[in-house]
Amino acid sequence: MKQGRFFQLVWVALALALVAVVPRLGAQTVSGSISGSVTDPSGAAVPSANITLRNAETGAVMRTSSNSSGVYGFPVVPVGTNYTVSVEAKGFRTYVQSGITLLINQALRVDAKLVIGSEQQSVEVSAQAVQVATENTSMGDVIESRKMLSLPLNGRSYIDLLGLQAGVVPESTTGSLGDRPVAGTGSAGNFSVNGGREAANGFMLNGGSVEEGRNNGAGLVPNLDSIEEFKVITNSGSAEYGQYSGAIVNVVTKGGTNEWHGNGFEFLRNEKFDSRNFFDPDRGAFKRNQFGGTIGGPIIKNRLFIFGDYQGTRQSLGVSTGALTVPTADQRAGNLSDPNLPVSGLDPTAVVKGCAPGNGCLNDVLTTRLGYTVTNGEPYYTPGCASTANCVFPNGIIPQSAWSAPSLALEQYIPEPTPGLGGSTFSTTSQKQHVRDDKFSVRGDLDTGGYGRWSVYYALDNTNLLDPFPAANVPGFAASTPQQAMQTVLSNTRTFGSSNVNEVHAAFFRTAMTQRQPQGGLVSDLSSLGFVTGGLGIIPVVPSLQGVPLTYLDNSGPAFGLPDGTTGQFNNTYQISDSFSSVRGKHTIKFGGNYQRFQINERNTYAQNGVFDFNGSETGSDFADFLIGAPVGFIQSSRQFLDSRSEYGALYVADSYKVKSNLTLNYGLRWETSTFFRDKLDRTPSNCRIQAINFNVQSTIYPTAPKGWLCPGDPGVAQGLAPNDYNNFAPRIGIAYSPGFSDGLMGKVFGGPGKSSIRASYGIYYTNVEDLTQFYEVGDVPAGLFYVSPTQVYYDVPYKNRQTAGGPGQRFPFTVPNPQTINWAQLQPIASSPGFDLNNILPYSQHYDFSIQREFAGSTLLTLAYVGTNGHHLVAGYSSNPGIAATCLATPGCGPNGEDSSYDLGGGNFQYGTRIHSVTSGRYAFGQGLGATLDFGSNNYTSTVANSVYNSLQITVEKRVGAVQFLGAYTWSKSLDDASAFAQNINPFNAKLSRGLSTYDIAHNFVFSYTWALPGPSAGVGKAVLGGWDFSGITRLTTGFPIGMGDGSDNSLCGCSGVDKPNWSGQSIQIFDPRNTKDHQYFSPDTFSGETLGVPGNSGRAFFHGPGIINFDMALHKEFKFTERVGLEYRAEFFNAFNHAQFNNPSGSFTSSSFGQVRSARDPRIIQMGMKLSF
Repeated sequence: MKQGRFFQLVWVALALALVAVVPRLGAQTVSGSISGSVTDPSGAAVPSANITLRNAETGAVMRTSSNSSGVYGFPVVPVGTNYTVSVEAKGFRTYVQSGITLLINQALRVDAKLVIGSEQQSVEVSAQAVQVATENTSMGDVIESRKMLSLPLNGRSYIDLLGLQAGVVPESTTGSLGDRPVAGTGSAGNFSVNGGREAANGFMLNGGSVEEGRNNGAGLVPNLDSIEEFKVITNSGSAEYGQYSGAIVNVVTKGGTNEWHGNGFEFLRNEKFDSRNFFDPDRGAFKRNQFGGTIGGPIIKNRLFIFGDYQGTRQSLGVSTGALTVPTADQRAGNLSDPNLPVSGLDPTAVVKGCAPGNGCLNDVLTTRLGYTVTNGEPYYTPGCASTANCVFPNGIIPQSAWSAPSLALEQYIPEPTPGLGGSTFSTTSQKQHVRDDKFSVRGDLDTGGYGRWSVYYALDNTNLLDPFPAANVPGFAASTPQQAMQTVLSNTRTFGSSNVNEVHAAFFRTAMTQRQPQGGLVSDLSSLGFVTGGLGIIPVVPSLQGVPLTYLDNSGPAFGLPDGTTGQFNNTYQISDSFSSVRGKHTIKFGGNYQRFQINERNTYAQNGVFDFNGSETGSDFADFLIGAPVGFIQSSRQFLDSRSEYGALYVADSYKVKSNLTLNYGLRWETSTFFRDKLDRTPSNCRIQAINFNVQSTIYPTAPKGWLCPGDPGVAQGLAPNDYNNFAPRIGIAYSPGFSDGLMGKVFGGPGKSSIRASYGIYYTNVEDLTQFYEVGDVPAGLFYVSPTQVYYDVPYKNRQTAGGPGQRFPFTVPNPQTINWAQLQPIASSPGFDLNNILPYSQHYDFSIQREFAGSTLLTLAYVGTNGHHLVAGYSSNPGIAATCLATPGCGPNGEDSSYDLGGGNFQYGTRIHSVTSGRYAFGQGLGATLDFGSNNYTSTVANSVYNSLQITVEKRVGAVQFLGAYTWSKSLDDASAFAQNINPFNAKLSRGLSTYDIAHNFVFSYTWALPGPSAGVGKAVLGGWDFSGITRLTTGFPIGMGDGSDNSLCGCSGVDKPNWSGQSIQIFDPRNTKDHQYFSPDTFSGETLGVPGNSGRAFFHGPGIINFDMALHKEFKFTERVGLEYRAEFFNAFNHAQFNNPSGSFTSSSFGQVRSARDPRIIQMGMKLSF
């Protein structure tokens, strides 16, 4: 029986068994709990007391009774802001506590101390505004609707508030790929939490997952006005939570009540309100209107409720290119005599790399173009050279006759310097990004009595984004991306007896997008741009998408051309989950399960016209290489298809044991399995769309394949490439102690009973593997062709070798070959084709923390915590086939970027590449000799080999009531790892050399959010004018992110990522203020030098930080009351209110012309205004 089918049958059987045992099959909690003890005046337990819990807004009533120990509990209670607990017992007055607010995932304690008297008499008390956490040991804070709506938010997304909490890094970094934006173009929440990876967070909406499966971000973000509250469980969640080793973000939307409520709003942004970005010559055009409303109320009072919302966004934004280094006017005309300009001129040591005359190599091509003889090994230019007898380009001038035809046609796309910014800098905000987004949702709630509370939620978000810079960073190559996200959740909560509750959730979530459809740069025929389109030229994979090939100038920075990929992605997630809670004496037991099925279908068009890379490998100048048409790299790919499937399943049991009235033990065990994504069509040999690498094994499905290239079904290769693991057990344990000292020194220290808590916890948390790792395996031979040229070719004729005679030869058009007649030589070299490690296992993290919480006067809570995590078996890449430096150094003619070339050793002997596994079959595409094509080039393993460690001190202070309310959080932390994301490569020879600061490491992070109801007159005209004003804001002070170091020279001779770094002298690195330095230098490059040939640089991957953040967002708002129920609010919001330049990281690439320079900044001061009518 197939593994996937077996898995499904097992889960069907388990589901039926659970239905038979418990009345219903629920989910990770979107509610809270209320419990407590009932005692008499002496403190003795009062058994059999009747406890009633009533929601004043919906009329919902729950009842239970105290047990023999006087303990009672409501284990599952919907979140709400106006609950009342009533306690009745014979011989005692009725105890009533009102105004209770229950937050999501909160374990609220309501103790009742009864007074002797008649039941007809009552003792009424008001609920505590805040409560110390004495029952729950998980870390994290709740952000309520009132606070969300009062704080300044640029874009009105709750995601931007995740960073208000301790341990949460406030921004995404380049450690996580952001190529799958959330619908609406906002942040997808790929933030690091307590040292976890940016793709390790789970996002829940009303009990259903809204995880976008490729990058593991939030795929759906609801209208801010529709959200009741959200909680970020940052560390040590109970056994109920799993699947993600980072944070769990739990969002609950509003429901209807017994009164009709609603609002209508519009928020406006306009460039006339904004300041100019530090690097922009002027303010970019910007207009944004966000408008919508909500309405909710009863259909049948106390039983049936409805709530709906809508928000539309229309945006036109002038996007900044940042400061780009571009050629001067003289350089554009071909004068490259000066090697010291920002765009480097001709290197005096560079020589023509061709071959013997008459073989059509570069020297022959230049001879034909120039009309005079150019010889192999001749210098391009040396200082003072004024004669063609001594150099190729006298006086350092490359005449247009020497330019390649595409260069002549395409130079127009490299912009000229912007006046006033220096002779080599270009910057503009003239190109506009257009966004149209429409989202709505509706929620219905029904209380059926005996059949429980039912809830249904439906949300839809449609977006269209026009991006001026989807891949290119210069004007002219815009692309559009239509998106849709949709979720449906059906849930039921049912009570059995007085102490048993069952929750069931069934959910469906879908995202669909067609990313980066070109809107500029298209042509009817590539030949109009100077490219050869037949023979050894470019044969477009998709004729309707012919256009300017994406072209990179690595050292100076400009990139122009069509997007390298146009992707259609369609995700479906099916989920069913259940939790059953029972109060048994001092135990509150919870057990349940969760099953999810993921479908991700992708249709990718990548490099359909080719992608070219220029880095100065020929002349020492990337721009000069571009002019003569000598790229260092060329890629072209067939269309790529993948239909990924994965399943996730979990069972858990958790117990909250009240050891004593002030001591709670939380413990549990979770079992889960998450299958590696597999291709649904991998069952037939002709559909080998995902691949693995094991150089010790010969494929049996394709017995003529180069040894080491494997498909699912080959020996040791599972459907998901790595075997699924069913032994993932995750224990959780935590303890919460509330000191009961009421007097003396300890009473003052701890504030009295219930005023403080000491908590500690530990747990193991497994995480799923994002589908992006699987998608990197698709599109390769034999089901596709991802062709990376193994030789140095021409810009206009990219299938012709410019350094040797012959090869590599045309490879397109591509058709999936017949397994019986496949010509593997024609598909070689297999390069840039990641293979999945066959020994991969599910990544996991260990969470541990210790905290002390204390309540002070004024309902203020202070929390001091140590929080740590260890990540194990994290996904990373490393080269499976690195170049061997010693082989290259011993081979005449070999040098950087020469790992995949063949070399004539004389006497009829040849060196075929310098990689460990350059040749495994002994078979060549064009016969032996210099034109031979190797079996393998550079290929990565995607492997669970990385680890991480995080330690932090976290301080939180919070005040939820009164005219002044605030949440302050400070984190002092250090995060280290081998790789911060799967896309980061580690050193293939010594992984320890890749150890460094995590991409998202921030040493110090302080954030303070606040609201202040300003005092004013209480009556008359004064109240109308001066009353009702609120002031709110978010202040953030942080140190910067680590600067990633690199060296693009390939002087290590590895020909792989994650190895080349500059050399560091060991001296202190001098840091500058970019405002006050030439070219906005942030750190001195003088302490760094290039690599010695054959020896990787000694610099760490990331060992010092970039610029920090000092930012103040503020808002001023006033409410005008027309009647008791109708009011109008006016808001003015100021982001980066003091217009303080917030610099992004400088370049850490030693070979870049902007090494150590800051070239972009975060947003300047932005002003947003809004109005909201509420009733």
